[in-house]
Amino acid sequence: MGLLDNLEQRLDRIVNGSFSKAFKSEVAPVEIGAALQQEIDNRAQVQNGQSVAPNIFVIELSPADHQRLSPYFDTLEAELGLLANSYVSEQRYRVSHRVDISFGLDSAFETGVFRIKSASAEPAPAVNRLLTQPADSSAQIPVAAMTATVTPMLTDISGKEFKLTKSVTNIGRGSDADLQIPDAGASRLHCAVVLGSQVIVRDLGSTNGTTVDGQRITEAVLRDGSIIKIGNTTLTYKSR
Repeated sequence: MGLLDNLEQRLDRIVNGSFSKAFKSEVAPVEIGAALQQEIDNRAQVQNGQSVAPNIFVIELSPADHQRLSPYFDTLEAELGLLANSYVSEQRYRVSHRVDISFGLDSAFETGVFRIKSASAEPAPAVNRLLTQPADSSAQIPVAAMTATVTPMLTDISGKEFKLTKSVTNIGRGSDADLQIPDAGASRLHCAVVLGSQVIVRDLGSTNGTTVDGQRITEAVLRDGSIIKIGNTTLTYKSR
C-alpha cells in the first residue's frame, strides 16, 4: 500500500469518518499529499553531491476551505509531516532539519484551489517571548532571515518585542494566532509574516485589511522600520 493510501486511511480513522464529509468534492487530503510529494521533487537541489529537499511547507487554501478545515489543521499538519518525512526517506533526499507543515490563506483562491510554498530552514536559536503567544517553541527560522546574533522581530508602541522565529507567524485576535493582539478591529487570523529570502507580510482575508507604511496591501515586502497597521494596533518590523 502506498504512502498516500496510508495517509488517507489514517486521517479517516482519526476523525471517525467526518474528514471526508468536511472535504466533500473540494480539496481532498490525498490531493494535498500528492502535491506535497511533487513540491519536494520539484524543489530538491543537489548540494555537495546530495539531493537536499525543502523542509518548511505552507499550504495555502481558499477562504472557504480554510474556514471549513481549520478544526483539522493539527491532524493534517501531523499526518502530512509524516508523509513528507517518509517520502524524503524513500527518495533518499536530505533535509536541513525536521519537516514543518503549516496552513495559510489566500483570499484570491476559489474553493478547491490550493498552493504549496516551500523553503529550507535551520533550527532557530532560543528566544524570550514577551508578547502573548502559545507555548510551542519548536518552530524554525530560515537561514536567510537570521544571523548569529540577531533575530527579526515586531515591536508594539509600548516597546514590547515579539521575536519572529517561525517560518510563518500568524497574527490576529484569535487564540490560534501565534501573535495574539487584543484588538476588536483585528480578525481572528488577520495577517501572516513569512520568513524567506525576503520577509513579507500577507493579509489573510481580514475584514478590515492590513496596511504597511500607510498602504493597504495583500502582500508586501517588509524592510527594517516598516510599520504594519492591524485594526487599531501598530507594529514595527525590525530586521536588526
